[in-house]
Amino acid sequence: MSYQAKIKRYLQILQLLEKSKFPTIAELLYRIVDSGIKVSDRQLKRDIESLRDEFGINIQYSTLHRGYFLENEEQTFPYFLKLLELSQNIDLLTSYLKEGSNISEIIDFEDYNSFKGLQFIRDIAFSIKQQTEINLNYKRFDGETEKEYSLQPYLLREYLNRWYMIGILTDTREIRTFGLDRIVELQDSGKRFKKDEKTDIHSLFRNIIGITVSEFDTPQEIELVCTFYMGNLLKTLPLHSSQQVISETADTIVLSYKMGINFELRQRLLMMSTQAKVVKPISLKNELKEMLAEAQNFYKNT
Repeated sequence: MSYQAKIKRYLQILQLLEKSKFPTIAELLYRIVDSGIKVSDRQLKRDIESLRDEFGINIQYSTLHRGYFLENEEQTFPYFLKLLELSQNIDLLTSYLKEGSNISEIIDFEDYNSFKGLQFIRDIAFSIKQQTEINLNYKRFDGETEKEYSLQPYLLREYLNRWYMIGILTDTREIRTFGLDRIVELQDSGKRFKKDEKTDIHSLFRNIIGITVSEFDTPQEIELVCTFYMGNLLKTLPLHSSQQVISETADTIVLSYKMGINFELRQRLLMMSTQAKVVKPISLKNELKEMLAEAQNFYKNT
């Protein structure tokens, strides 16, 4: 059985569980087969067990409703589903290449550099899982000479179509972020490490957007007053998972967040500054006002 056939079945199972209320095995089987995917009753049950046991997708059976459902799907499920969809799309593009199609006539990539460093993802993910230290040669974007680092890898993170590795430097115990596109060479040292229980890197990054984080920062209550257009755009593309709609009129939409204030958030807010205004906290509002005034003066002097 091919890997891609398994991906298609997994994707169908999860999409049906997401959209349907307590489907039975018979209902899942009928809908999957009806979509053109060949699967037996026995194979379907094995797929559900595999999703649960191998990938941590919490698929449960309700004796009350006599059907399957996803429990706590907001944790692992969205990310796993995204990876499955990405894998299926890559398979489609690969089939185009095999047919001799010119991909550039089908897809216009914004920046080919966003693919740089992707070859390291597999090795980094393996080191994170095995808890082994990584040695790497790294060259920053500002053109400085290569530097050697040794770190304990904790997390891979994607932001704006670029990938980053987050870990703790073995010598200084500092949390550092490395862009995969700036890695020159990477090796697994084979040296095992024990994760620092006092530093929850996953929680730190859940509280921010982007890649700039400090273990000393705490999430803050942020409130934005947006134009009707920008508010609706943010409804479909939230700034952060904590986003909530406070109020809505014919002209404005007020949104709230609980998140850390970092470089990437300031960037995003400045980009929206003609259609979204910070009202809380006052310190962030004043900081953005100063930055906009500096930008205005910069343009006046050029």
